[in-house]
Amino acid sequence: MKKVNVGVLMLVGAMLSFLGCSSNQVSLKEVSVQENLSPNQILDILKSGNEHFVNHKNAFPHLDKARMLEEISGQHPIATIVSCSDSRVPVELVFDRGIGDLFVIRTAGNSLEDDMTMGSLEYAVDHLHTKLIVVVGHEKCGGITTAISNHAEEKKPKEISSLIETLRNGVEPFVGKTEKLDDAIHYNVIHQIQKILQNPELKELIEKGELKVVGGYYHLNDGKVDILN
Repeated sequence: MKKVNVGVLMLVGAMLSFLGCSSNQVSLKEVSVQENLSPNQILDILKSGNEHFVNHKNAFPHLDKARMLEEISGQHPIATIVSCSDSRVPVELVFDRGIGDLFVIRTAGNSLEDDMTMGSLEYAVDHLHTKLIVVVGHEKCGGITTAISNHAEEKKPKEISSLIETLRNGVEPFVGKTEKLDDAIHYNVIHQIQKILQNPELKELIEKGELKVVGGYYHLNDGKVDILN
């Protein structure tokens, strides 16, 4: 019995040792994958993943223990997603990606109106070398709904009022036109993309073809993401 226990311990030790080596090797592999994919190839991966989600056939990649261990040494996401914080838009599930695949920035109304969010975006591109940015708005966005509403507002906490005012600045042509909510949501996505294009460092990479920025519109009823050119 004692010999069996020793054998088991030796086997466990060997497996742990193997995983330790494997982690570094796979980490290097992930860097290679990220470097060798073009922005358009990455977009195709996300489109394919979204098709899985829409058809309820998610592959759920990169969610096992091995992947968790692989990512300890560093992250190499293939894309940055700017999404609304809405709980009905589960970004990794929507694109059928797993641990370490996406760098996700989520704010109310998928807004990039402050240094924290724009700084996070710069970090993703400059330090993590993501080559694709997708700004995803969604159907029936509560933030944009409130922003374009023209009715008298009830008393709200200071920061919420500030948030609404910030969002309102991004959809100004649609304030008071609640019947045009979808148009306002699309307009807001384009507005956020314009902010990205005005960033000098990001603009340079875009002009070189090393970085691509696209918009997306998420449908709540079926999970489809329309890519907006």
